[in-house]
Amino acid sequence: MSKNQKKKSVSLSAKKARLGWVFVSPFVIGFFLFYLVVIVESIQYSFMEVETLPEGGFITHFVGWSNYEYMTRTLTTFMSGLWATVRDMLYSLPILLLFSLFVAVVLNQKLKGRALFRAIFFVPVILSTGIIAKSDAANNVVSAFATMNTGEMTTVAEEASAAFSINGLMYYIEDMFSFAPWLLEFIETAATNVYEVINQSGVQILIFLAGLQSISPSLYEAAKMEGCSSWESFWKITLPMISPMILVNIIYSIVDCFTRYDNNVMNSIQSMITLTDYGHASAAAWIYFCAIALLVLIIFGIASRFVFYQGKER
Repeated sequence: MSKNQKKKSVSLSAKKARLGWVFVSPFVIGFFLFYLVVIVESIQYSFMEVETLPEGGFITHFVGWSNYEYMTRTLTTFMSGLWATVRDMLYSLPILLLFSLFVAVVLNQKLKGRALFRAIFFVPVILSTGIIAKSDAANNVVSAFATMNTGEMTTVAEEASAAFSINGLMYYIEDMFSFAPWLLEFIETAATNVYEVINQSGVQILIFLAGLQSISPSLYEAAKMEGCSSWESFWKITLPMISPMILVNIIYSIVDCFTRYDNNVMNSIQSMITLTDYGHASAAAWIYFCAIALLVLIIFGIASRFVFYQGKER
C-alpha cells in the first residue's frame, strides 16, 4: 500500500482525535512542566509532619497514615463539612441544570434583542468570579433579599407586599407538598438559592445554547409534518440531541461547586496552609480530591448510559 493510500484511509474520527490532542496540548505540556512536581510533593507531605524553621525552610518527619486518620477520625468538623458540601451539591445540581436548560431554550427562540438577553444572563458569571466576587464582602444583593423577612421595610405597603409574596407563598407550598417532606425541602432550597443559581448558571446556559444551535432544523420540520407537537419534539428530538451537553454540564457543575471560593472545605484547607500545617492540609486536600473524583465517576457512569451520540452505533 502506498503512502497516499494510507493517508486516504485515515477516518474522520481519527482526524478529529488528532485535532483534539492539538487543542489540549497546552494543558498537557503545562501539566508536566508545572503541576506534576507540585502534585508529587503534595502526596509526600500528606504522609509527613512538616515543621517550619524560624530562620526559614522546613524539615519533615515521616508519620505514615496518621495525617489521614487525624482528618477522618479526630477532626470531625472536616468530615461533617465534606458531607454537607456533597449534600448541598446534590440538591443544587438538578436545580441548576433545569434552570440553565430552561433559559437556554428560551434564549434559543427567535426574539428581538436575543443577543442582549444572552449577554445579561452571562454578566453574573463575570461578577461572581475572582476579585469582583471577593470584593463583595457585604453581599448587598443577598442582604436586600434578607431584609424582606426581617421587617426592615420603608413603608407598610412594602412590608405587607413582602409578607404576601414570600411568607404567603411558602405557606402555600408547605401545605401543597406536605405529603412529601423531601420534595418540600428541595423546593425550599431552590427558592432560597435563586441568587446563587443565577450566578452559577452562565457557563451552563452557553453550553446548552451551543448544543441547541447544533440541532438541524430539518429534524423539527420533519417532526412537525408528522404531526408532533412542540412538547413531543422536545422529548424526542431536543433532549436526546443535547444529552452530551447535559453530561458536560453535570461534570462542570460538580467541579465548579466543589472548587468555588466560598466552599467551606476549601476555606478550612486554606486556613491550615495559613497556619503552616502543611501535613494535615495535604492530607485534607487529597481526601477532598478523592471524594470529588469518586463522586464524578459514579455520576458519570450513571449519566453516560442515557447519553445519545448521533451517528454512533450502539
